[in-house]
Amino acid sequence: MLHHWSDEDCVRILAQCRRAIPARGGGGKVIIIDIVVGSASGGPMLESQLLMDVAVMLVTKGRDRDEDDWLSIFTRAGFSDYKIKLGPRCVFEVYP
Repeated sequence: MLHHWSDEDCVRILAQCRRAIPARGGGGKVIIIDIVVGSASGGPMLESQLLMDVAVMLVTKGRDRDEDDWLSIFTRAGFSDYKIKLGPRCVFEVYP
């Protein structure tokens, strides 16, 4: 649940993961399941994402992020590529 952490903390966590996995050719990847704000087209799902974002901001140093925010974090942590499957909880495959 990376949305509980600040951007800087997420970069540190993922950089450690990056160091611990093999190269992409060796099957290395990190799988992340988290919220991507804006991935819902509207209605109750979007409302749920926004309410979760407010709850996270009130209780932790973290926040929910849009896809551009995630890309910035992945890049800063040393990853070169990712795939995303959108849904209520998105699944990222992040590659070295």
